[in-house]
Amino acid sequence: MKLNEVAENAYKTVLKRQQNGANINIDEILKHCAGEVIEAQEAFILWKYDAHNPAEYAEELADIILCALIAAGRDRIDIEKAVNDKLHKCAQRAALQGDKL
Repeated sequence: MKLNEVAENAYKTVLKRQQNGANINIDEILKHCAGEVIEAQEAFILWKYDAHNPAEYAEELADIILCALIAAGRDRIDIEKAVNDKLHKCAQRAALQGDKL
């Protein structure tokens, strides 16, 4: 899966939904993402402690990722590079003691 392609497609899908009357404020997509994080936490608790279907949790995680990808598509961020750079930075941190580089 190419994240930049997914980001572009996710952004186009949101634009199409707006054209079809959906009330989506794409400028506030990261605020929406914050709400998705809360929903994912709630789904995690239900799945982990009440033996609910893990598909609900997985769907909420996907919502978080899609929100971030929509923002990347909107702002033409090379999200693949950003993720790889961050993974590299995290690997460097993991090799050291302490919290940050």
